[in-house]
Order: sequence, then structure tokens, then C-alpha cells
Amino acid sequence: MKIASWNINGIRARKASLEAWILRNQPDILLLQEVKAHEEEIPPAISDLDAYRKFWNGSTVRKGYSGTGILLRDSCKVDDVVWEVPDFDIENRTGVLHTTHFTLIGTYVPRGESDEHYRIKLDYLESLRRYICSLLDSGRQVILAGDMNIAHRDIDVHRSQNKPGAVGLRPEERAAIDAQIASGLQDIMRSMHPDAADLFTWWPYWKPARERNLGWRIDCFYLSSELAAKVTVASVDLEEKSSDHAPVILELSLQDTH
Repeated sequence: MKIASWNINGIRARKASLEAWILRNQPDILLLQEVKAHEEEIPPAISDLDAYRKFWNGSTVRKGYSGTGILLRDSCKVDDVVWEVPDFDIENRTGVLHTTHFTLIGTYVPRGESDEHYRIKLDYLESLRRYICSLLDSGRQVILAGDMNIAHRDIDVHRSQNKPGAVGLRPEERAAIDAQIASGLQDIMRSMHPDAADLFTWWPYWKPARERNLGWRIDCFYLSSELAAKVTVASVDLEEKSSDHAPVILELSLQDTH
């Protein structure tokens, strides 16, 4: 099973690139963040795309802002799929698919630039942690994926961007990721590439940040232990440059999923 997560930074602006990427890579599941569109505004190239079921938490709270979605390939044998937007969701940032094999949580964590939004960010992360704990306690396997807007460790941000006190690098934010891991999740990209100091997924728009790989690793997959043991590939698609974020791709060896 191939699962991808991508902050598309505007699905209408990048509809052609997104459609081409899906057709080229054929993910079984694709999580999208920062869709920046209400469900009715999703371009037909994506909303009518053959072979996929689509689940949207579109930009209803604030027009053209935030918004998430999940595309599920028809050939995936995940019966009794249940879509949920959890109660703690804010600003259309969360979407959950409960499938046969696991619960998949897509998230676009708030950036937290203002004092008020920073508090919202920390509260959201704590609510997310509690929700995941409840799933794990019930015996569910969990995948948390998306734009976390936090570089968990110094190795996850280029030294030129590593500025003390910057949002996305603060101790409280990193502690929130520590808490997710302590709850029973594994940062699979870091587990599979423990020493990679240039493994970034987002770059500032100013030139030549991307060309020089002056980035952050903020787009992540966190998996419960049983699923983490089944991961065969965890990679970043550095060739796809239509968004300021690169797609992150996970491949799992699961029986009876196709």
C-alpha cells in the first residue's frame, strides 16, 4: 500500500500538477493539506478523478484558507470505511478515515504566528494527542500524517533556518511531538533515515532556498508500532516542486489491501 501526504498550497492553483502527480504515482491513499477551497470549489480534474473516493474537510470556516482532504483508491480493499471530522477540529484542519486495517488521521497543524494562534496550536496538538490515545487504547492501529508545522529536532531544519524562539522550533512545540511519540507513535521517516541531515519537505519561497536545500522537515508520518514494522519505503519526492512542500511517500506491506 502506497500512502502519500502533500501540502498542496492551493488545490485550484495546482490542479494540473496534482492530477499529473496522482496519475504518475498512483497512490492508494493521498492526504492533502492547505486545499484552500470549499468542497464545491474543488476542480473537476480532481473531484471527478476516476478510481478514487474523495473525502473533504474544505474551507468553510474561512474562504480560501486551510482545508484538508483524503483520496482513497477504489482498488484498496478497506471495507466499511468511515469518514470523520473530529470534534476538536479547527479551521478545517483535520480529516479521519477509519479503515479495516487502521485509522488514518490527516492534519494541517496551525502555524501559530500570533500569540493567540500559537495557543490554539498547542491546544490543538494536545487534543490530537488525546484523540490518538483513545484510538490506541481501543486497540486501533493509527497513522498520523500531514503538515505538522514543527521541526521536531535540530536535524530537521537547516542550520540557516534554526533561529532560537522561531515558531515551529520552540520547546513547547517540540514537546508536543515528544508527547505524540510517547503515546505510542513512531516518526517513521526519521526512524528509517536516522542520520539524514538534509531530509527536508518545505522550503521558504525566497530564492535560492529550495535550490540550496535550506529547508525544514515538517511534513511527517507517525505510525503505531505494528504498522511501523510493516513500512518498506519512506521517502520525499524532491522532483515535485509545484508547491512549497514536497510530497512525502510511505509504502507498507499489508496483506489483502489490494
